[in-house]
Amino acid sequence: MLQPMDKVSTDYLRWYYDTSVWKRQSYRGVRTLKLPLDMWNYQEIIFEHDLHWVLETGTLHGGSALFFADLLRASGRDGCVVSVDVSHHVLHPLVSSHPKIRLLLGDSTAPETIAAIRQLIPSDRLRGLLLILDSDHAASHVLGELNVLVPLLRQGDYLVVEDTIVNGHPVRPDFGPGPLEAVDTYLRQNPGCLIPDDAREAKFGCTCAYRGYYRIGA
Repeated sequence: MLQPMDKVSTDYLRWYYDTSVWKRQSYRGVRTLKLPLDMWNYQEIIFEHDLHWVLETGTLHGGSALFFADLLRASGRDGCVVSVDVSHHVLHPLVSSHPKIRLLLGDSTAPETIAAIRQLIPSDRLRGLLLILDSDHAASHVLGELNVLVPLLRQGDYLVVEDTIVNGHPVRPDFGPGPLEAVDTYLRQNPGCLIPDDAREAKFGCTCAYRGYYRIGA
């Protein structure tokens, strides 16, 4: 069972969030709003689990999509990055022109978006997929994403739900129900579907996806 984050970790996350350092990060010059410790974890997960596809919700500037696409291309993976967002108004040109990135414009829970994802990621794919949820953080939306996107996954795939730290876990106590509450609801409603990867989550002692790292069961 994953233990609660200790005081050092929670103090660091509060500093990281409250100083807005997370807003002043970039990858190859493209703004990237991710905790570097999580990014390192993600690339280790991709290689450890032989994942060839990445599906992310929440593109924004596209820094993380670019990071994953570079990683897939450099390692000769046969899949691509599929990134979904409701707007591309701040998308960086490096992202839209990358040969390993497929961009979708729309709500990540909408039937037409799910249909488009199914067209881009073949159901008979031979290699695994990393799904990262990082769009609208309201609990209702994240739960909707889990309900429609987890069924696209299969044994051997991997899921990360980001920004479970909002709503006082330990930042933004004013946020209201968010990703962590959505995860808890989904786990209650779908017992055994997601397998917590506590060791991987705890590896670096700090994460923006607290109780958000999961392997996909049978």
